[in-house]
Parts: sequence; structure tokens; C-alpha cells
Amino acid sequence: MSTPDAATQSADMALIRAWTDGLLANPQALPVTFMLDGVPLRGIPAAWRPRVSTRRVDANILERAYKGKDPASGLSLRVICTIYQDFPVVEWVAEVANRGAGKSPLISGLQALDAEFAGANAQLEHCNGDFYNAAGYAAELSPLAPDETLVYAPNGGRPSDGAFPYYRLMFAGKGLTLAIGWPGQWEASFSGTTHGAHIRAGQQLLSARLEPGEAIRTPRISLLAWEGDRERSINLWRRWYLAHILPRPDGRPLQPLLVGCAPGDGEEFTASTEANQVAWQDLHAQRGLSYDVWWIDAGWYPCWYTNHERKWWHTGDWRPDPERYPNGLKPVSAHLEQRGAKLLVWFEPERVHHDTRLEVEHPEWLLRVAKSDNRLLNLGDPACRRWLTDHVCKLIEDNGIRIYRQDFNFEPLDFWRANDAPDRQGMNENLHVQGYLQYWDDLLARNPGLWIDSCSSGGRRNDLETMRRSVPLHYTDFGYGEHPIKLAFHHRMHEWLPYFKEAALSWDQSGPVRYDAAIDPFSYYCAMAPMLFPTFDVRRDDLDYALAVKMAAIWRKAAPYILYGDYYALSVFEKRADQWLAWQFNSPESGAGFIEAVRLQQAPAAEWVIRPRGLEPDARYIFEHAETGEVRALSGCEALQQGLKVELPQRAGVIWFYKKACG
Repeated sequence: MSTPDAATQSADMALIRAWTDGLLANPQALPVTFMLDGVPLRGIPAAWRPRVSTRRVDANILERAYKGKDPASGLSLRVICTIYQDFPVVEWVAEVANRGAGKSPLISGLQALDAEFAGANAQLEHCNGDFYNAAGYAAELSPLAPDETLVYAPNGGRPSDGAFPYYRLMFAGKGLTLAIGWPGQWEASFSGTTHGAHIRAGQQLLSARLEPGEAIRTPRISLLAWEGDRERSINLWRRWYLAHILPRPDGRPLQPLLVGCAPGDGEEFTASTEANQVAWQDLHAQRGLSYDVWWIDAGWYPCWYTNHERKWWHTGDWRPDPERYPNGLKPVSAHLEQRGAKLLVWFEPERVHHDTRLEVEHPEWLLRVAKSDNRLLNLGDPACRRWLTDHVCKLIEDNGIRIYRQDFNFEPLDFWRANDAPDRQGMNENLHVQGYLQYWDDLLARNPGLWIDSCSSGGRRNDLETMRRSVPLHYTDFGYGEHPIKLAFHHRMHEWLPYFKEAALSWDQSGPVRYDAAIDPFSYYCAMAPMLFPTFDVRRDDLDYALAVKMAAIWRKAAPYILYGDYYALSVFEKRADQWLAWQFNSPESGAGFIEAVRLQQAPAAEWVIRPRGLEPDARYIFEHAETGEVRALSGCEALQQGLKVELPQRAGVIWFYKKACG
């Protein structure tokens, strides 16, 4: 196994060119296909008088635009292609617009990707995403025999619900990583051929006539090519993601953050108040606990349901509850700013519950289906989107919100399709997706330094187009304290979406409750992620807060490597409690990193030998035990061949930091 490159190898660049240069050679060859009144078209037909232009976006990115217009119908097609110079990556997105005076011809079967890729022994690695189940985030490797087709789509209109819009198409000695950027109902098919594999991907259902001036868009397609093995592909993807996808508030790279939180005794944050949020911030400080983010989740707004009972899911009135926050959230955020911390606040604007303020005042903005108390706020309506943008921007500014958390707790697909006209199938979805992305773009543009956290009943809207604007802090609602399951979920996140949050919880001792019965070191070892949420009731006087401070310090030392290092799985993640697990984060540039091992609750062996990756055989490394300070000196060759022996009791973890010795 080769060490990951500090810079992309020329072989990778040659491979992406071999696979995509032909697709981008001319407007007619573009991998975008569709039917126009039943006539199949590929790319931009010559009769549409296509033209091509290129501009340099920055030192590492070229943008190539292909544009053409049908003289008969007035339809225009524009394909914007992004070509990276520092990574073997090519992306594109297409837009079809009606520039004519009347309704357009029927557009159907619009595919953002419709192309064959050559290679031997095709195999497809695919994942089932998040769906509130222990079986989630499971990868499977499927051979692609000639004439065999595999088809994938999410459930209910949220793009990573039961399917995952990230794939590895692996051939002998090389591969293609594919991401489908579509925050709605996409579909992808992979067909084996005699020379490789054919891929088709696009919005699952689109058969519509466009009104004059109206436009639709396709999913964004991202392709990364790689020579070598799967492990190398993971770190090449991570490096590209961190360089070009991970948001950069105020132009600065995201950093690991520690979360403080105290919801009180109500359901979610329905019992939170200005007074208790400020008091509990101070109590954290008195306990010696630092935090970078203060988290206020669902229930801070007026959410009376029946019998004067607050229910967090009764959404549709977005303002701080005047009974509990008479001065808004500004006193909470101002108190935080004195400590250099940021305020995170939860929203769910797309769900409007029956009989809430928004339904009463703007029923025309809502999509409905029978037998549901939920309504879908129609972000495809420009007036609705502009109102929401103005309203939320004012809330952000007035209340000092620095991280905007958007949830989405019901399936939108039926709402879109039930309200489509017969000759407008797929239009509500397409326009909603466009409006949703524009809404987020406007929030970010109008609130410099703002972060967005994408949540959708856990991790069900984490496609790459969403990830360009956000981070998936809450990647699942399942198994917060079930270590074997959670660590397997982490493994998948480290491979694909490097910035996420984890909570230090242990359900094997305390049961599935919000807070642990005690501060538990094992829960910290099972929660090493770029954002850490220690979970305990800060009001208690009987907890070992010194232990929490100690474990948080270990996390702070490890977290930069977790986010920006190369990732290696040193064990198999099987969601069983009778095993050891180990992983490594390595910075080849600095010659430093750490190895972590966990002996789960039922693992029988008392010791295990861990063989790290990515070390220089001829270099000498100093390994240091994170808790005890024990030091071991090993050459890279010794570490790689003989391994690092670890002894642990059941239900324990350890981190060994290492750095390359000088001289």
C-alpha cells in the first residue's frame, strides 16, 4: 500500500483526463442527455449554435461554460464545468431555461450524467445512508458484470435517506469516485459493460413543460479519479474535500470546536429561558469547563400545541418565545461572546405545522397532502423564499446567531409530486431545490462568518451540493450511546464527510437517556470527532469535572489531526461489542498524528497489536500515551512491521500520539 501523496500524482491527473476529456471535447459530446418532445438529445446539438468559453476562477480552478439555444423553441442549455488543477477532479451542472414566448416542448428523462467509463473488473462500492437504524451507513461492494444494472435512489425526497449519493467505481488498479449533488430525489444506475461501466444519474422524475422565463437545473456531478487502492482513494477524497468543499467562514478554515449545552428539564429546549441559559453558561465556567459553541436546539420559539403544552415540533412561528426570551436570544449570545464562544440555534423552516402563525398568514406558500398536519413551505416560490431569507437574516442579526442549524423532519416527496400538474412532473421538487440552495447562499452572503449545520432527522440531507454550504454536525438520530454502532458510523463519516459532531454518551451503563449518569472516559474515546459534545448535567455537584477537563484536553490535542490528517481504519468496523477497534490520523507533512484503540465491552482479548499506516520506514518516531505520558521510541519500519502492542481492560480506550524525531 502506497503512502498518500502530499501532492496529487500525475497519474491521477492523466486518468481523470482520459475519462473526461472526451466527454468535454465539444458541446455535442457532453454527458447530459434528455428527451425533447420524445426526441432524444445529447449535449448541445449543433443546430442550437453552441459556444464555449473558459475562465480561470483561481490558481487551481478552471471553469468552462457550454451554451446553446434552440432557435425553434427558445430553449437554452447551459453546462458549467469545473476543472481542478490541483486534484484529479471534474464537476459539472446543467441548466435548461425557456427563453421563448410560450410554453416549452416537453422535457423528460434529463440526466446530469450519462456516460461509460473504461476499466477491467468493475466493482461498485455503495452505502445505504442514514435511516434511523443500526444497519445504516453500511457499505457494500457489488461486482458489475456485463449487462447487469444496479439502481439506487433515496427514500422520500431527502438525498441520503436510505441511500448515499457517494460511490466508488473500482477497476483493476484504479477507480472513480462519484458524488451526486442533489438535495432531493435523485436516481443513479450503474451498468456493467464489456469494456467497463455505464453510469446514469439525475433527478428521478422530471417530465415538464417550462413556462416562459422559467429554468430547471440538474444535480451537480463530481468525479475524482485515482490510481492505486481504495485506502488511497479515501485520503485523496478527504484532501480534496477539505481544500475545496468544507465551508470557510470569513475565508478561514474551520477548526475543531467543543460544545456546551444545557436544555433543562423540558422536552428538547421547550423549558429553556434567557435566565437559565446564561446561568448554565456561568456554571460551566465555574466547573472549569470551556466551550467554543453554545447549542440551543428545538423549542426556543413559540410552540404551544394543546392544553398550553409546548411541543418542539409545532413549528411555524420563528421568533424567540416572548414568555421565555423577553429580550430575544441576544443576552444569551452577548454573554457567550465575552467568553469567545458562538451561539448555535436550531431552525426547521420548511415544516409548517397546522394552525401555526405562518399557515394563518401565508397559506398560499404551503404545499399540502391529505391526512398530514405538516405543510411544506414552498421554497420554489420566489416571494416565499425572499420573505424567509429576510426574516431569518433579521433573526440571525438581532440575536447574535453564529451557527444556523437547519433540520428537516419529514419526507417532502409526496408534497412535491401531489401538487405537480400532469405536464409539470418534477417541477415542484426542482424549483424547491433551487430555492433551498439560493436561500442558503443568501444567508451566507448576507451574514459574513455564518456557519450552516445541515440536519434532516439526523443525516438525511447530506449530498455534496448541501455540503458545499454546510457541515453535517448531527449525522444520525440513532444510537447516540451505542458504541459499536456509533464507531462504525464514524468510520463512514471519516471516509466521506470529515467534519461532524459526536456526543460523549454511554448507553451500556446509563441507558438511552440524554445525559450520562457519570463522566465516563470511555465515552470520550468513542466520541473523537472534529466537534465534541460532552453530555452531562452541569447542575450536579457529584460529577468528576476534573476528569471532563482532562478528557477534553486530550480531545483538543487530537482533533486537528482528526479533521486535517489522513485517515486509516486499522480494524474492521462490524457493529459488534466483542471486538477491538483501531484507527489512525496521520499528517505526513509534519510527521505527526495519533493512533487510537478501543476494546469494546465484550472483546475477549486483553491485548492487541496495531499496525499503523503512512509512516516513513527510515524515520524514528516518539509515541506518547495520552493519559499516562508513557513514551515509546520506534522506527517507522518497526511500527509498520511489528506494530504497537496495546493492553486494555474491557470497555476502555487509549490514544498514542506520535511525532517524527528530529535528527
